[in-house]
Amino acid sequence: MSNSYEGLSTHYDLIMTSGYYDYDAYARTLLDLIGDRRQLLEIGAGTGLVCEKLLDLAAPGLEITGVDHTESMLVQARQRLGERAEFVQADLCHLTVPSLFDVAYSVGGVWYYIHDDEDAEDNDAVLASHLMEEDDNINALSRVHAALKPDGLLILATQGPHRDHERTLPGGLVYAQEIHSAPDNTFTKDYYVRRVAENHQGRQGGTGEEVVAHQRCEYRLYAAEQAERLLKQCGFRSEGITSDGLFHYLTRQ
Repeated sequence: MSNSYEGLSTHYDLIMTSGYYDYDAYARTLLDLIGDRRQLLEIGAGTGLVCEKLLDLAAPGLEITGVDHTESMLVQARQRLGERAEFVQADLCHLTVPSLFDVAYSVGGVWYYIHDDEDAEDNDAVLASHLMEEDDNINALSRVHAALKPDGLLILATQGPHRDHERTLPGGLVYAQEIHSAPDNTFTKDYYVRRVAENHQGRQGGTGEEVVAHQRCEYRLYAAEQAERLLKQCGFRSEGITSDGLFHYLTRQ
């Protein structure tokens, strides 16, 4: 799995908790879907922000194992949560865990859906994947399938359209993202954290900026029908979208 957030790991929490995600909303909807299921697998656990919010809001007894392939992110997750959760460094294409999970979920992890925010009820959302090759997607989804109990849930977050934008972060920093679409149903996303030097004049006479972090990730897109075929091939049946539009959820067959 080639994509990594190593370059952003130092600033990841600052970006994510400054308006990138509404973790409280995601966690509450997740818990509604999870119900009384207790064994959870988080796909793309990052620094443990989603896991922490779930554990803070859930009734006692929730057990979460988080998987991510960027070790520098997991170091922060372990520091954040200690023994409250287990974190495993692994490439999802080579994941080997016991088949004991009731739920596998991802909030912006390996897979997520993108919808057009001009039509929040649009059921033709596209599936985005960090995995660029078809065989890798089949392999990784099949390994998630194997990790779930029969009738277990696969829950994938939904995001709005990806566009170029920037916003201010605390500490004199600016977050920016640049999207580069390709005609082969892929896109590249450049993430930047810049420090603005207020007293420094750039080459064009403007305010100078120093890039303090940069990460480039590539994504593959599956149109709605392609995504349904892929997921069905890997043993998942689509069950629908939550009423708030935050998640697509599927059942392991």
